[in-house]
Amino acid sequence: MKHIIFDCDGTLIDTSGPKFQLFPGISELVQELAPHCLLYVWTARGRSSTLRILEELGIYSFFDSFSTVDDSIPKPHIAGLIDLVGKAPKESICIIGDSSNDMLGAKNFGVLAIGAMWNKDSRFEYLKESGADFLVSHPSECSKLIELNLKGETHV
Repeated sequence: MKHIIFDCDGTLIDTSGPKFQLFPGISELVQELAPHCLLYVWTARGRSSTLRILEELGIYSFFDSFSTVDDSIPKPHIAGLIDLVGKAPKESICIIGDSSNDMLGAKNFGVLAIGAMWNKDSRFEYLKESGADFLVSHPSECSKLIELNLKGETHV
């Protein structure tokens, strides 16, 4: 089984405007991955607001578990990742995020790191320097990368 861990703010949700919204393509990506993977959220946002926002935006039910700043040591420490995926094989885990802390956490944990560049505030150089294995400009690019780079099931 594949384990896909998403950052929340700046990766799943666009917090730049007066009203939070999903980035274009996120709903489709989550719906595409959910039947074949376990999905998680690892965020520096508080638990109650994370769950409320994801519920309001219609994607809460696709996630198997959440690790928030209220639950564990903040990013880039790997404690939240351990809480989410336990001892799942590292080659079956991928983190998708928009910040250097997301990439550093992925590298510290020894897993695949995909840098999300669809957030206009994402900085190529910071993501790459922090260990991103791949940089993607739209959520639709993630499925194929996950399929090709995570061992285990051969379909996504």
